Amino acid sequence: MDFLLALDVLLGLSLIYLVFALAVTSINEFIAAALSSRARWLRRGIASLLSADPRSLDTERADEVLDSPFLSHLGTRGVWKTFRVSYVSAWQLTQGVLSQVQGFKEDAFARVGDIRALAEQLPANAPMRSALIDLCARANGDLAKFQLMLDDWFKTFEDQLTAWYRQKTQYVLVGISFFVVLTMNVDTIDLARQLSADPRVRAQLVEQAMKVADAADLAALLDTAGRDRARKEHEEALKRRDEAEKGFRSACQAPEVEEASAQACADATGRQDEARREEVAKRAALAAEQKALDSRVKERADALSASGLMIGWKGGEFAQALAGGNWLAKLVGLLLSGFAIALGAPFWFNVLKSVASVRSVGANVKEKADSAG
Repeated sequence: MDFLLALDVLLGLSLIYLVFALAVTSINEFIAAALSSRARWLRRGIASLLSADPRSLDTERADEVLDSPFLSHLGTRGVWKTFRVSYVSAWQLTQGVLSQVQGFKEDAFARVGDIRALAEQLPANAPMRSALIDLCARANGDLAKFQLMLDDWFKTFEDQLTAWYRQKTQYVLVGISFFVVLTMNVDTIDLARQLSADPRVRAQLVEQAMKVADAADLAALLDTAGRDRARKEHEEALKRRDEAEKGFRSACQAPEVEEASAQACADATGRQDEARREEVAKRAALAAEQKALDSRVKERADALSASGLMIGWKGGEFAQALAGGNWLAKLVGLLLSGFAIALGAPFWFNVLKSVASVRSVGANVKEKADSAG
């Protein structure tokens, strides 16, 4: 195999890995949205904060918190506890937790002393009980100071929760990668053999790969600007919703609320409702943009099939591989593909661009050598 042929095979394989890595990412996004994975991890995080035993999760108490009036309106129960709230503020979580304590009253969050009294009734050794009591003591009766320190404490918890979620997502991506490889028979050894032996297929994949390499980055290749913009707008809507809820508390739930203007409270309530509606609308827009992005990924996969590349299990191929003693080569080929795809689309996009750059230079050198000969 000469150098230029080897580059073409590597370029074709890089394109195949890239397309399947994109498909794996789309599948993961769909599963995460359908199962509300972020909401499930939030539920686990709340359960860990309320568990007296660090080796267990008090999911029953966490469900009670999520079903409280302070949090239930942010999501729906759905099937298997899906579509629940995925993001909460520190104050919302505190309200949800303490509202389940015996003796809770509607005006309990107006005074730091009342908050501490409720926190002391949480399970002994529960992390949230210790945190709230400590914050109340350091606030020294100042509700505004307590809320600021509560936000700082919660940010650390939220960062750790995000780290757990990302780590779990990596495991899921690896699992999906191998699942796709097995179901679609993405055999690296067989694919390399096809690319080496069939000039027509190789030429079409090289042409597709060179076009992909012209893209500035992965975002430009898939035109993710709309999805990224929708995601940013949703995140901003979440922040505005939290700010509106803080404004509502200040106008309608402060200790001096009796002296506050009824109109100010009504205005704050209106802003809170509007912010919640906006967040729901932005969430729907994000889902629509993600669906459009998935369609563009599917087009890339269809282009691979149109090139004549043989992917998928043919009738009796699996049994034939076992009976013919080729099972080891098949297993190695599938494992190579699984590990390769699990490296992710950004990795293979960079590899493809690098190989395409070298290939362009190599092609020019070969053309000059042929013309000189």
